[in-house]
Order: sequence, then structure tokens, then C-alpha cells
Amino acid sequence: MMNFLKSLLFGSGHDLGPDDAMSAIHAGALVIDVREPQEFAAGAIAGAINVPLGQIQRQGLAALHTAGVDVDAPTFLLVCRSGARSGSACLALRGALGERAKNLAGGVMAWDSQGLPLTPGGR
Repeated sequence: MMNFLKSLLFGSGHDLGPDDAMSAIHAGALVIDVREPQEFAAGAIAGAINVPLGQIQRQGLAALHTAGVDVDAPTFLLVCRSGARSGSACLALRGALGERAKNLAGGVMAWDSQGLPLTPGGR
């Protein structure tokens, strides 16, 4: 049911699995981690920038500007624990970023289960 709802909201082209997400990162995608700061500090994708979902919901694209994010990047990979919050962030930013906003399906749990690296605070 959840996957059906996600496909209605985001379409299949907006979710990337861990392997495709890694390819997008290697191609220059910026990783925006929408978890709370304490979650982010515990382990994140290297190079990720923490912009909590609440800030994005309140401020939209301005939240990315405030965090020093280059909003002209070709692709934005939005990430959270399971993919739900980052899916919401993707939807909230879709008007400003269009097709450049992508969601990591399954979040860092899926990333980690594939054996991909997580580092403290994304560094």
C-alpha cells in the first residue's frame, strides 16, 4: 500500500535505489539529509548536508539557501531513515527543483543494507 501511495505522489522516476543513488552522487548529485541533527550525527552518507524536513516544509527552497546548498546543482538526492520523510521533502521541493529532486528509496536503512558507507555527520 505504501509503495502504491508513493508511486502516486512521486512517480517511479523520482525514487532511486541505493545503487542508482550512488551513481547519481558520482555524477554530481548533492545529498540533502532531511533527518533531525542527532540522527544525522549518528551516521550519514559522506558529503551530505543536513536540512531537517521541518525546515524544508516551513521555508521551502529558502531552507536550502540558508544551509549553503548550491540550488543550481543538476540533481538533489533527498535522504532520511526510511525514505518517507525524504519523499515528503522531495514533494515539497518539486515546485522549485522539478525533476532534479530525487528520493533515496528505503533511505539510509536501504543504503546501509547494501553495505554502502555511512560516516558520522556525513563527513
